[in-house]
Amino acid sequence: MDEDEQKGYTWEAGYAEGLNINEVLVEDETGSIEKSIAKYVEDSKKRARIKNRPEKIRLGIMRHVMIVIDCSRFMTSKAMPPSRFVVVLKALNIFLERFFEQNPIAQIGFITCKDRKAERLSTMTGNIRQLKDSLNSLTEAFCGGDFSLQNALQLACVNLKGMPGHVSREVIVVMGSLSTIDPGNIFATIEQMKNLNIRCSVIGLSASMFICQELAKTTRGEYSIALDGDHLQMLFAKQTAPPSTAKSTECNAIRVGFPTHQLITTKSFCVCHSDSKPISSRGFICVQCGSRHCSIPAECVVCKLTLVAAPQLSRAFRHLLPLAPFTQIEVSHGSCAACETQLSSEGYRCEKCDSIFCLDCDTLLHESLHVCPTCF
Repeated sequence: MDEDEQKGYTWEAGYAEGLNINEVLVEDETGSIEKSIAKYVEDSKKRARIKNRPEKIRLGIMRHVMIVIDCSRFMTSKAMPPSRFVVVLKALNIFLERFFEQNPIAQIGFITCKDRKAERLSTMTGNIRQLKDSLNSLTEAFCGGDFSLQNALQLACVNLKGMPGHVSREVIVVMGSLSTIDPGNIFATIEQMKNLNIRCSVIGLSASMFICQELAKTTRGEYSIALDGDHLQMLFAKQTAPPSTAKSTECNAIRVGFPTHQLITTKSFCVCHSDSKPISSRGFICVQCGSRHCSIPAECVVCKLTLVAAPQLSRAFRHLLPLAPFTQIEVSHGSCAACETQLSSEGYRCEKCDSIFCLDCDTLLHESLHVCPTCF
């Protein structure tokens, strides 16, 4: 009788209970779960903001990241309208802005994978304009064939293994396929990534896969599944914070140049746009070799010197002393200490200066400014 009364499999009940699916995804009167997903994303952002981040730990501030973009036929699916590929490109453009705002001395490169082949779309660079131009060159018609996770990881390994030991080596895989067609033993490739201290994170667009979980677990990365476009942007935003580094990571002094923005009257070629004339009469001159650059931060292609501005370099170190989360309190009257908006229901109080902020200002201070304006 017990077996007859049992419905479904026992693992299904445990799986649903562990994820609290019945509580998270609740259908509305029309049978849609979009409102539940939006609420889940908003609650996730709030939990991430009020979470205490560890202070005074070793972080990989000088980051070198290769982003693998799945360009297989599965990316043309309309599961995320207008298509997964369009949603990913939009999220990546927003991610580049946030990433270089928080990591001005980092570098990013792109790898595309289609027809079981992985190709490098863009070399690692800190020039956000060049990276966006590479993304804009992709269209949905480019997608086709099957995805190969092993080939993508091997190409990323080739680009990262020659980096100095003091930099943070990372791979972010954006994967919409539910299968991977590999030419060899992918577990050997994962072990190679671990031995080279390459941190691999995966953002899935469909369902959870065991091989992606194993990849993230072995290399100390993160594995997440995006529910919609907003959730995908939130998962990318989590990758802007530099990861902690192992004790075995090398420590080394890095030569950095601080060129000034100046008017260049002499005719000269720009290393950023070697195939055309400079985009402006103003630019930056490398303090070591004298080559011309249109924008910084950048790594000089001639002498390999890192060129940054002092404010950009200072932003890279604020992760070492993050802004403490504010305490949520009930407020019946008063105004926000930043924007002076009248508070009626809830507010967020800084524990150091007891100033109270609204939700929008609390989000701005923790995600962009990283300082409390009334603590000084």
